[in-house]
Amino acid sequence: MNKFDTFLEASSFEHEKICNLLECSESDLISLYSKAKKIYQQNDCTYDILLKILQQGYNVREATLIGFICGKILGFNEAEKKIENEIKEKLFKAFKNNSRL
Repeated sequence: MNKFDTFLEASSFEHEKICNLLECSESDLISLYSKAKKIYQQNDCTYDILLKILQQGYNVREATLIGFICGKILGFNEAEKKIENEIKEKLFKAFKNNSRL
């Protein structure tokens, strides 16, 4: 499973609540998700993502959801890199301490 699929894995009740909030159908929600995924994959920084969302002319609700999805993925990526670096650091320290013995 990739990081984009976590949004789609929400319960149908959760999808229904989001659809009611955004006043859209579930197919519209999936379409917005696909747009968010495309915007995120084409841009690698927050500024570029926000600029792309604003340039597309989405309404406030659509832009908010797309921004939320992209932000969630950015946060996931940042946490993933941080955890990876922490693990590398611990392994390096463990190797360094073992080599001294």
